[in-house]
Amino acid sequence: MKSRIRYFVAAVAALAVFASGALVSEAMMKNQKELVRAAKKEGAVTLINPLFSDRTAKRMGPAFAKKYGLGDGFKFRNLRKGTGATVSQVRQEIRANKFTVDVHMVSAPGFFASAQKRGVFQKLDSAEWNKHFAAVIKKANQYANYPYVVTPLAYTFQPVWNTSCPGMKNLNVTSYPDTITKDLTGRNIAGDITKSFTYTNTVISLIENGMDMNKYWDALKALKPVVMFRTEPKMQVLINCERGLDPWNLSGRVYQNVLKKPDLAKVLKIGYYKEGQVMLGNQVAAIKGAPNPNAGKLLVEFLLTKEGTDIYVEGEAIYSFRAGYKPPKAVQPYLLDLSKHKLLGLKDWVAAQKQFKKVRGEFIKRFK
Repeated sequence: MKSRIRYFVAAVAALAVFASGALVSEAMMKNQKELVRAAKKEGAVTLINPLFSDRTAKRMGPAFAKKYGLGDGFKFRNLRKGTGATVSQVRQEIRANKFTVDVHMVSAPGFFASAQKRGVFQKLDSAEWNKHFAAVIKKANQYANYPYVVTPLAYTFQPVWNTSCPGMKNLNVTSYPDTITKDLTGRNIAGDITKSFTYTNTVISLIENGMDMNKYWDALKALKPVVMFRTEPKMQVLINCERGLDPWNLSGRVYQNVLKKPDLAKVLKIGYYKEGQVMLGNQVAAIKGAPNPNAGKLLVEFLLTKEGTDIYVEGEAIYSFRAGYKPPKAVQPYLLDLSKHKLLGLKDWVAAQKQFKKVRGEFIKRFK
């Protein structure tokens, strides 16, 4: 099956001219000024997500407050959990109709579609979405449902390994078979898909595109891997040489650790999969009934602005769906040139969630 989101970068460039011609209405600007005043009175906002590191959060809070004049006392809280855990918490709060978070960001199209049908999210009035994102999202075959759900960014899981660990010096990963060779016995990590929406969607996409995941898991199990799911702890396992290879991590986690210890750039390597890279768009929505509803809506808008985009792209080395966007130079070496890779999506992002139980069941048979 040919990918419908091939050559994302080319699509962004082609749509840049179109996007730049869109105009922001006076009514939209007036609504934003009113939103800013209301958000300033609320004085705080909480974002629940699985991605933004502490470094990104520490930069994002002040930048958000500065852009909209919210004051030095404005409080930005970044609540970070796994993809499945963020959904579980918000789902529980929906059922209880009692909310502790204002904005939810995660790659979980099925959840967002279901929640929107229940009227959970606020209606957005974005000056950024139609101008800079809508056409690109459509071209990239990513799920969004404006004016309630937007999708500003994406990441993709890549193989990461430490060449300083025993037996890893000559490793080079450009395909899935490269991650299950016999010499990797006791040196591998199995990503726990039972705790991650994005791991599970990656598996479903690979299956849709012809990969036998049960056969792959059988081969991986024979290597006696450790089962883990969070990218940051897995990266520490690599750095400590407790394991040498993680087939599914983020290039941004390599970047963040190199910032702390530059020498790691010599030993941490990032590969790719010729079978295809699954692009995982992250949805964002402001929750109705949240403690700070106006600040929540304003934060969603900030994540769509160039200022907001620069902060999380530079902080996480992830991909933006903003038309014509060029990432900061510091992270460019850690991002794939998507025009040179096979990019995969899903036939139906929302319906894919119905396959979670079956797919995870096959994983549990082997690793639980």
